[in-house]
Amino acid sequence: MSFVTCLVLLAQLVTTQSAAAPLERIRAKIPVDLVTASGPAEIAGQYAHPSKELRKLLGPGLSGDNLYIFPDKTYIYVEWADISPNTVVDKGRWSFSGGILELKSDPDITWDTRLDRRFLAVRRPSHTKEILLLGIETEISSFEEEARNDPESTLLIVGKQRDATISPAAAGKLKAKLMREAWRPDPYQKKP
Repeated sequence: MSFVTCLVLLAQLVTTQSAAAPLERIRAKIPVDLVTASGPAEIAGQYAHPSKELRKLLGPGLSGDNLYIFPDKTYIYVEWADISPNTVVDKGRWSFSGGILELKSDPDITWDTRLDRRFLAVRRPSHTKEILLLGIETEISSFEEEARNDPESTLLIVGKQRDATISPAAAGKLKAKLMREAWRPDPYQKKP
């Protein structure tokens, strides 16, 4: 085996191990499958909190967020509330490997986004086309604490569920619209 092949195998092993612990923490409460993908188009989509399914269960929320994962490996993260408009709070590039989505902010994001940087991608076995993202830093712990009597609803409450896919053809227009209508960096900029 060549040195490069060994490095590739080691990288895959480390990635798999890093997904294993958070996956088992969730599986201790509810059966889920790890999402794998062969390309960016399989992960691309609008991930919402609250999702359409959660809104059907609990009604509309007063605030939420949408993580737009584009097929060109860029993302835009938008927050909204009943008293504030859609606002881009983070944007950058993403990577996906071994069931983990990782985000890296663009250099012009100079503020603390309060957003997890790494997400575990899972699906419930009965929902074969579903993708749920759970932040490894905070959301999995919240799930463990709250999942006592109803782990399935709790999974939806703490995670982001893909509500829509984003095709390469639609991505440019959607990205331009989000940046035109929701890019408001002034409140986040550090003041001298």
